[in-house]
Amino acid sequence: MLYTRNTNVTTTDVATMVTVPSGYVAHWNMLFVSNLGGSTNGAGIYVDKADGTRVDILGGGNVSAKDFLLIDGNAVFVLQAGDAIKAYTTSAGDMEFVVTFDLLEQPAIFVNFNGS
Repeated sequence: MLYTRNTNVTTTDVATMVTVPSGYVAHWNMLFVSNLGGSTNGAGIYVDKADGTRVDILGGGNVSAKDFLLIDGNAVFVLQAGDAIKAYTTSAGDMEFVVTFDLLEQPAIFVNFNGS
């Protein structure tokens, strides 16, 4: 089932948008970032993996005032149970982050592609 989650970030604190629940995987396929503020601000979004690693998707790229950034359709990020999508800004402002993902039951068997 498709879900959309949004988070409004007004400080430089990191905001957790969504955490994939146990027993599920998520296919994340859309990111929309809108700068609602009056000046250019940096936007960042990353995946905080359940194993403790971090995958940066957008590393503080500038979004002009009253402008937006859209990443959709051409990339799908597969997230595992416990992975979290997190957003931040480089300066206090008014930034809206929106993600859409397909939440699916985790397969009973996971094929390990590294041969072990």
